[in-house]
Amino acid sequence: MANSRGRLVALCTVQFVDVMGVTVVVSAMPRMLADLGGSAAQAGLLVPVYAVGFSSLLLLAARLGDRFGHRRTLVAGLLVFAIGSTVAAAAPTLSLLVTARGIQGVAAAISVPNALVLLTRVAQSKDARERALGAWNACGGLAGAAGLLVGGLTTSAVSWRAIFWGNLVVTAVLVAVLLRLVERDRPAEELSAGFDPRSVVLQVVAVGAVVAAANATAKPWPVPAALGLAGVLAAAWLVVRERRTARPLVPAGLWRPSFVAGLLGSFGITATTSSLVVVGTVYFQAEKGFSPASAGLMILPFSLGAVVAAGLAGRLMPRTGPRRTLAVGLLLIFGGGFAVWVSSTTAALIVALVLAGLGNGMGAVAAYGLGTAVPDEQQGSAAGLLNTAAQVGTAMMVAITVAIAGRGYGLDYRAGWLTVALTALAVLFSVGAITRQRTRRR
Repeated sequence: MANSRGRLVALCTVQFVDVMGVTVVVSAMPRMLADLGGSAAQAGLLVPVYAVGFSSLLLLAARLGDRFGHRRTLVAGLLVFAIGSTVAAAAPTLSLLVTARGIQGVAAAISVPNALVLLTRVAQSKDARERALGAWNACGGLAGAAGLLVGGLTTSAVSWRAIFWGNLVVTAVLVAVLLRLVERDRPAEELSAGFDPRSVVLQVVAVGAVVAAANATAKPWPVPAALGLAGVLAAAWLVVRERRTARPLVPAGLWRPSFVAGLLGSFGITATTSSLVVVGTVYFQAEKGFSPASAGLMILPFSLGAVVAAGLAGRLMPRTGPRRTLAVGLLLIFGGGFAVWVSSTTAALIVALVLAGLGNGMGAVAAYGLGTAVPDEQQGSAAGLLNTAAQVGTAMMVAITVAIAGRGYGLDYRAGWLTVALTALAVLFSVGAITRQRTRRR
């Protein structure tokens, strides 16, 4: 029992550390820029370069786990993360720091889907699996907002370099615990066959180009248009390639309505809540004069709501079902975005953060519950796609929401919060349409 709990904590910590890596540098960027003397454009790459590496390689990393063993691949990802953290901590220039962030993003992509597969496989029952998913998503919901707080407090108290040195300690402990508590992988001959490398290249190009296009919306229109077109063309070519190859990157049988609903839910939950948190953080600092650390503290209601709701969802979902739980989560996020759009005050924003946190916790557990209810041989692909959808949702919609709110003079916070509410509503209707189609087929 103790080993099982320790294994759960270790695997969830992998999720926490890697997701926190997206936002942990946000509060520290001004100090990094001052210390290393780089340009503002370089500093602006510190978050997107991690997100692009993270989101574009998740599916490949999950399939590598299928091929070489999820335990081996997870440990390899953590070691790469340690290398990236070392380079970042000692970086003498901002360019090298950006490179190190890219290495960390790739490492996070290698680690997270394989940790999720191991988490779901060790659960002894459906109820235990859903409780484990609740803990997993609670860590994810807490990590994004915690990154803003940890980055600000560490930078103010010690140095921004301490953020990355701390990663080394955490990574070393995780590797030691995982090697002890997670059972060895099956022999190589029992693992799945390989996959078509051309599909891998197309998938990486498609996701990377779409995420880069969303993050380039502030540039002259030909830049995001060209990147978006490249992403669409690569995705179309990938679909054709997957239909023709004997070794598809994603098994054709995975595309069931329930899995697609989980995929949409995973995208929508992170897309909306990440956007609300980022716009809210800017609001607290730019409009209310909060320091980075204080603004991070103001985001804590979101994190606490996500933790509480994820734990409850893991226990309630066996009775309510994942579809209803996902719908409730999206409705809570819509309610939060709508409330702060109607009354753009600090009190309304805190209420919105609480509602969005509750929606994040419930919706993410339900989305992963829908998406991982697949045969064992499809677990790797399912985990990779679900995490890809979540990270693409964050990387795309944060950039798009900020771009919409930034039209004209200053930042129109109400436009950003309305974008969050409408996105949650659109995803809710899409998931409802897909699940109704599934019911009609039955």
